[in-house]
Amino acid sequence: MGPHPAVAAIRLAVRRVLNDILDEQTAPGAGPPRPELQTAHAAQQAYAGQVRHAAPAPRAEWSAG
Repeated sequence: MGPHPAVAAIRLAVRRVLNDILDEQTAPGAGPPRPELQTAHAAQQAYAGQVRHAAPAPRAEWSAG
């Protein structure tokens, strides 16, 4: 017997989402690779103290209230 149908459906959904993400990153004309989307790359640079991308500044409407 194979996996439970719910497990198979979840695996299929995850595979589709991951393929969509990979297609977006490797699409022609997508521009240069974005290191902040590559978790391992960003983590290695942060650990080495070479962070190239600063965190975005908080928006005024988020802090008001």
